[in-house]
Amino acid sequence: MSKDFLRAQAIRALEENVEENSRLDRWLVYEHYEIISDEAGNRFIHAPPHTKDAPNEYRRSHPLSRTSAECFLRFAHWPEETGMDKELDTQTNAEAAKSWAETYGVLGLNPLDPFITDMVNSRRVTADYLGVPELSDASFARGRHNYARGGPPEESIANFAFEAWEAHITWRLYESVRKETVDADSIVQFMSAINQWEADISVGPLADQPWVERDIYSRDPELARRWALIVVGDAVNRKIENYCYPIIRGDAPGSYEPGWVFNSLLGAMWLQMMFLMVEDRRCWWCDKPLDPGRRSHARFCDNDGQCRANWNYNKGEGKSSKRARRDARYIR
Repeated sequence: MSKDFLRAQAIRALEENVEENSRLDRWLVYEHYEIISDEAGNRFIHAPPHTKDAPNEYRRSHPLSRTSAECFLRFAHWPEETGMDKELDTQTNAEAAKSWAETYGVLGLNPLDPFITDMVNSRRVTADYLGVPELSDASFARGRHNYARGGPPEESIANFAFEAWEAHITWRLYESVRKETVDADSIVQFMSAINQWEADISVGPLADQPWVERDIYSRDPELARRWALIVVGDAVNRKIENYCYPIIRGDAPGSYEPGWVFNSLLGAMWLQMMFLMVEDRRCWWCDKPLDPGRRSHARFCDNDGQCRANWNYNKGEGKSSKRARRDARYIR
């Protein structure tokens, strides 16, 4: 698929799944980033603080807006575009992380910052009503935007590289199963050849015997396809669970609408991937991707009705179907 097609599909996916007010959720992108190291030699991407002598202004980006709709796709292709190494903490990967941050911001991998509780909130109201002290609630911090400056403890070069490679592998697998004929070879290359029993990470019915993932799932294209879909589904669900959550938006009965919130750039990008998957429509006859600009109820390619006619003739039940025409010949 061309980049223009994917961008158009990404824009449509956001417009179909994200309410207008949710598209304004922002992420900070600073003018300057630097690579810093801790005592152990681990390197991190970090935006230095703004000072009079060394200004570092920021701009607000909106990852769920039209202008940033293809951010996940860029991230998934970043290892290829920048020639990233499989070894995680390398100079090449550090340059790739810095280049990404200067364009889109850091991923937002650090724990949420402490914050001052809003004066009006349900926990304080409940505690006052019951006449008890307000209990601590770690989950109450959920959804507060992550630290967009990066730095220790988690915004490391190694973590950036791992996240980029995970997005890359997930998208490559998804591309492989989207093709008219499953590209099994492209899938198998990502399967592990490690003896999982010896690695002590096997579970379930295979826990008491050696097994190699590639040996099991590379036997035929359908098994490879199932494996790829499991990996893609796991990646999307886990990232959404860790970095995003649904909310309601509105301020009065009749105005409420469901929405999504992210607490890091990484979460916003995986929301984009989820929306792309939801809006990934295929022609009922030829299984090719439908133009994202087509109407939401379109089921066939825009090719002067050829795919629609083929489907109606071979699989439909109307008067023009193969079965109806055959029955009509014998009924006479």
